[in-house]
Amino acid sequence: MRIVIGLLGLALLAGCADTPKKTEPAKDEGKWRKEAPAPAPAKPTPTPAPSATPAVDPNTFSFDKMSVSLGDADKARAAALADKAKAATSVSIRGFCDRAEVGNAKDAAIARANAVRTELIKAGVPAAKIRIRFTTDQPRHAAVVEFQ
Repeated sequence: MRIVIGLLGLALLAGCADTPKKTEPAKDEGKWRKEAPAPAPAKPTPTPAPSATPAVDPNTFSFDKMSVSLGDADKARAAALADKAKAATSVSIRGFCDRAEVGNAKDAAIARANAVRTELIKAGVPAAKIRIRFTTDQPRHAAVVEFQ
């Protein structure tokens, strides 16, 4: 019987020898290995914020609803247009006033155009070159200088 038990033990041991042992990774594996840094998150492309103040057209002069006079900065802008006005064949100034908001819109529109005309004449533009026009059917309070 001892022989049988011995043979069985050998058979068991032989069977175990054929099966490969599972190896566990060493606990410090990768400990010293540098890992590639995680990619930085993509920054969204900033969209330009709308401008707080719209671009100023140098040929447009804005007025308060009930005003027909130019401020000092607008007078200086009108004087700056004098060289361009002198070189032009003719200058047209269109005054705007909304008749839905102002009772005498035609008179106000013409007065606004004349305020700009006065500053151009002071800067040396011949009065004969300047034409005055008006518009009262647009919701606008301004005067616009056009050169031909």
